[in-house]
Amino acid sequence: MPRCTLAHPVLVPAAVAALTVVLVLAVAAPAASAGPPGADVTYQPPVDAPVADPFRAPATPYGPGNRGLAYDLADDTPVRAAAEGTVVFAGAVAGTRHVTVLHADGLRTSYSFLSEVLVRRGDAVRRGDIVGAAGAGSHLGARDGDAYLDPADLFDATVVRVRLVPHTEPLPPSDAGLLREQASLRDLVRAERPGLVARVAGAVARRAAPIVDAWVGTARATWHTWDALDPASLVLDAVESYRRHRSQPCTPGDVAVAPPAGERTAVLVGGLGSSSASAAIDDVDVGALGYDEGEVLRFSYGGGRVPTAAPLDPGLAGIPEAPYDPADTLEDIEGRGRELADLVVQAAAARPGVPVDLYAHSMGGLVTRAALQELAARPGGLDALGQVVTIGTPHAGADLATLAVISEDGFAQDVADIRAIAGIDVDPYATSVGQMAETSSFVDALRASGVPDGVRFRTVAARGDLVVSADKADVDDQPAAIIDAVGTGAHAGLPGDPQTTRELLLGLAAMDPACQSTFDAVADAVVPEVVQAVTDAVALGTAVVT
Repeated sequence: MPRCTLAHPVLVPAAVAALTVVLVLAVAAPAASAGPPGADVTYQPPVDAPVADPFRAPATPYGPGNRGLAYDLADDTPVRAAAEGTVVFAGAVAGTRHVTVLHADGLRTSYSFLSEVLVRRGDAVRRGDIVGAAGAGSHLGARDGDAYLDPADLFDATVVRVRLVPHTEPLPPSDAGLLREQASLRDLVRAERPGLVARVAGAVARRAAPIVDAWVGTARATWHTWDALDPASLVLDAVESYRRHRSQPCTPGDVAVAPPAGERTAVLVGGLGSSSASAAIDDVDVGALGYDEGEVLRFSYGGGRVPTAAPLDPGLAGIPEAPYDPADTLEDIEGRGRELADLVVQAAAARPGVPVDLYAHSMGGLVTRAALQELAARPGGLDALGQVVTIGTPHAGADLATLAVISEDGFAQDVADIRAIAGIDVDPYATSVGQMAETSSFVDALRASGVPDGVRFRTVAARGDLVVSADKADVDDQPAAIIDAVGTGAHAGLPGDPQTTRELLLGLAAMDPACQSTFDAVADAVVPEVVQAVTDAVALGTAVVT
């Protein structure tokens, strides 16, 4: 299973780089057990509102028609499950949000064009449970395999179905099942676009703001990328980066450093595409940093801590645990930040007086930033924190996430087949990916808020990280400590690199980052600018094509 945040593009011509972005934004999803082949199910409408556009079966797969029921609803109207079942998809596809529920009779209902998704894949829902909030052109679909049915025929009647051939789906879906579900929803978006545009036009007076925001967001991201390719800007940015790094106090390489005495708790935070079974942050050498095995927790994107077979400190063992899979990392970063803040509070309460250190990789560093803001808003919330380190984190946004904003639906269609061939998939238009774009409101808020006062905060980056360029790891004009690592493995290998371990030890000892030679300082200023330029060139090329 992939263990990196976005993936590993290579510095090659734009055509090859564009294909590599596919793997950059892709990770595997897990498998589980199957449900019953058939049962009695009673359905009800998902909203209490008239149907704006009824079911009209299309003559061809992408022909005109309506593959479900369309509703013209007020923004954020609660959308409810039509019947009891299990959520098999919850997230974004081709820039639009969807939820799919698999029912005990084998039918699937899909709730499409939502403004917000409020459930997770694998959740059990009852009839009437809220699964999301309505967006422009909200749509209910019903499918038997790949065949669309009229959802209205299901309402207020008990559907009894008998199958001669068992029809089961693992819950949550297998890798192949998840890919099929995303492909079906993608087809729905493509086929429904003409009708969706008409419905949105009819409600434009009420929904103008979010539509304009989406257009403005894409235009802003495109302009940012174009401006970043200006040769003069590239040179000036490199010179400024060199100046900042050379002006920082540093610790010579021959200075010995050892872990501090006393007990400490370490909380590790994985990035996009990680899971409870696999994350690059697990490679942090916690033993060399002075932690006992029982003092180390890993944050779960499912809430609480990741289950572990290793014996934990008795207090820490009482903290609730939950596994998670890559799909859980696609959700709102700020929401995950609140859950991480809760874990820090629980860890501090479990071992009174023992500092809690945070180590986060890639997107996990943004979750950590959100957690710091949440803790700062709570009385005494920051008191228990020790060292906070982010490793390979795009504090200024990720170029590849900006590419996703620019390319929107067209790019997803172009690369869907390649991702399917690879057998791996994380939708590049998920909530968390959009939040990591350089021009997102989330990144803007991070720039404005900075790091709360009193937090011992530092960042580490790799010189040739092809996923998160090193200059994007700077925070509040405080340059990241840059280690000498280049290539496709630099991003995922960063947490376990011995140079990173030394930087973490220096932080624990309250010492300055390691000193660099003049050559290294020049390379640290130039190489990230080259990485950005190549990625931005691919982004602009994709924008032109799409």
